[in-house]
Amino acid sequence: MTDTAGKKKLNHILFIMDGNGRWAKQRLLPRTAGHAAGVKRIKEIADTCFKGYGIPYVSLFCFSTENWNRPQGEIATLFRLLKQFFASNIDYFKSIGCRVRVLGELDDPRIPQDILRTIEDAMEQTKDLKVYNFNVLFNYGGRQDIVQATKKFALLYKEGKAQLKDLNTDSYADLLWTAGLPPVDLLVRTSGELRISNCYLYQVAYAEMEFPKTYWPAFGKEDLKEAVDEYYARDRRFGAIKQ
Repeated sequence: MTDTAGKKKLNHILFIMDGNGRWAKQRLLPRTAGHAAGVKRIKEIADTCFKGYGIPYVSLFCFSTENWNRPQGEIATLFRLLKQFFASNIDYFKSIGCRVRVLGELDDPRIPQDILRTIEDAMEQTKDLKVYNFNVLFNYGGRQDIVQATKKFALLYKEGKAQLKDLNTDSYADLLWTAGLPPVDLLVRTSGELRISNCYLYQVAYAEMEFPKTYWPAFGKEDLKEAVDEYYARDRRFGAIKQ
């Protein structure tokens, strides 16, 4: 592994888990089989991030606000897999001291009540854990996050609870669904697609980005190692220059 001495620690990694459908198509399987295989990949990658690399914050883009445009059967499968994932792994998260957060527009009436109960239960059971942080972006959109935060500040201003002088990049971050999370250091989007698809727009302002061609269901520890090593090989200047 790359020597990390003196380099900016990788504190928060974001995965845009892309390529499930194409992975399945290559194997003449339905897209739903690709999603099932992708969900099985999550625990291994998250565990390696936490215990293998000491990365305390792991975020995964699981269901976007635009994914409602997919076939209803596929959406139902994604919801079923979400329930199964939490049912199978909640004890694991508790055992390693990992707080689970589900971030997004959770008051959307299209979300089934059993899914909301699953989400709320996972967050409630882990709310006081502080060793690691596992963030699931569900019904999430970066633009939508910025809009809801702006509305929130406007309401506070209208009610006299905030002033314009109080608004800065840090205080605005506290109004986002991701309040309390550090900025993303490394974004990894699998499948080779070169876009971020409305994910964490505010939070990835200075993130390093990696776009491995591997589809998410096939993304393994060696792929993760390459991404992490590449992160530590880069010179992060945050707009400044070194003398």
